[in-house]
Amino acid sequence: MGTYGNFNLVMREWKLGNITEAQAIGQILQLLEELEKRVAELERITKPPKIEKEIKETKGNEGK
Repeated sequence: MGTYGNFNLVMREWKLGNITEAQAIGQILQLLEELEKRVAELERITKPPKIEKEIKETKGNEGK
């Protein structure tokens, strides 16, 4: 994760002149990359595998 840990801290440091625009952008990109990984992991653990979904759909359509 970025040095500052969250978007608001990055923005605060930039507004105070403690980091440059380039540094702020770099920190925001690091935060975005971390969020992308976290979302992918959440999607992986909360969605059933595709094969199970297809089996459920097939069983639901058998009587039609």
